[in-house]
Amino acid sequence: MKRTCSLCLVFLTALVFASCQKNFNHYRELIYGTWELTSVDGMIPENPDRLYFKTSTAVTLTQDGSHYEGQYQFYCNVLTTYFEKKEDLYQEWRVITLKDSLMSAVVEFCETAEGEQETGSVLEYRKMP
Repeated sequence: MKRTCSLCLVFLTALVFASCQKNFNHYRELIYGTWELTSVDGMIPENPDRLYFKTSTAVTLTQDGSHYEGQYQFYCNVLTTYFEKKEDLYQEWRVITLKDSLMSAVVEFCETAEGEQETGSVLEYRKMP
């Protein structure tokens, strides 16, 4: 019985890891390119931000005409971004949907040099052609 439980636990762990790895690879393929912010909590922003995912770790944020170079990382459905020149902006998003031209995510954590900011906003981005 102990042997069966141990074997089931190992199998379940491997299955979860494989599922996360599959999502991770799928997201990495889809994310490359320029994404424009189209909605924040259902409201259309006046000056939408743009994210340009250049490589597997490099991203550029365009906000109010200024460009900020940064890094990003995907793991399962969590996307983290960090922009040192933008007040050390660090964000952690839980990706709800990522399709060919639509990304919907919830901001789980946001921190700048001035401290922690409000979280829980639902962001929608559309991929630019």
